[in-house]
Amino acid sequence: MPQIAAGCVVLRPHTHPPQVLLVHARRASFRRPLFGIPKGLIEPGETAEAAAARETLEETGLKVCIERPLGEVRQKSGKIVRAFLATVDPASHADIDEHGRCRTPDDENDVCRFYPLEQAADIMIPAQREFLDRLRAILAR
Repeated sequence: MPQIAAGCVVLRPHTHPPQVLLVHARRASFRRPLFGIPKGLIEPGETAEAAAARETLEETGLKVCIERPLGEVRQKSGKIVRAFLATVDPASHADIDEHGRCRTPDDENDVCRFYPLEQAADIMIPAQREFLDRLRAILAR
């Protein structure tokens, strides 16, 4: 049975064009597109939505408000990732610096920052790019 993780596609408030939050795992290569959404495994008895919000807070230091589900994708490793569209909770706005970096990322990641949507697509894990396509469809409405 594949592992199931949950995470958030977090939109940065008041930006145009839209910016999304990506993290880069410490010790991962920068040669290939290995940025992704903040995510982690769903714990027993936890909903995917609760896991997504918890993992985002743990990995980035940002509290988020979940807006809606974005479905799931299967990564090359076989892991299934369920994503949710989220916005930064107003209480966490001060936790983002003027360059879009998180002020308090965890020890798992060496990069935690917001990127314009098109740049994000270029540096993301290929399977997770589908979440950005779904986000674009929502924003186009």
